[in-house]
Amino acid sequence: MKQGICLLVAAFSAMASPISWACSYDGQFTNPFSESYPGSLDVAIATQQAIRGQLIEAPQRLKGGQGLRRASWWLNLMVERNPNLPSGTYIYLVDSQLWSQYQPDQRLAIHVDAPNSAENVLLISEAALSSVISEKITLNKARDLGVVTW
Repeated sequence: MKQGICLLVAAFSAMASPISWACSYDGQFTNPFSESYPGSLDVAIATQQAIRGQLIEAPQRLKGGQGLRRASWWLNLMVERNPNLPSGTYIYLVDSQLWSQYQPDQRLAIHVDAPNSAENVLLISEAALSSVISEKITLNKARDLGVVTW
């Protein structure tokens, strides 16, 4: 019986894309059969449409620690430039599945657990974050494009 279960797990593992297994920053195993946060797929699709329409640019893909450092830096810049974010807002990078949480009286908490309930959640792609940080588009324009949602 145990051998059968092991074979079944191995078969599912072989069928799943290795990219969907791991967080793009720290390589931790994530369940490839679980759903992402509601609305994430819409943001990802809108991002691809905005990139194809040359409304935003796709940033260079970075993995591991380099990607996490860049994403953390960008998130901190976005929070500094948008001080009106509600306290406790969660920020979810949809393409890397990175959660952070904004508390105005503290430093931005990066790589936090997902919220347990419907909280203030800002969904954003890395391409949108890059474009907002580089001031190629505003956060409001990003929302209009659908590459950011609340």
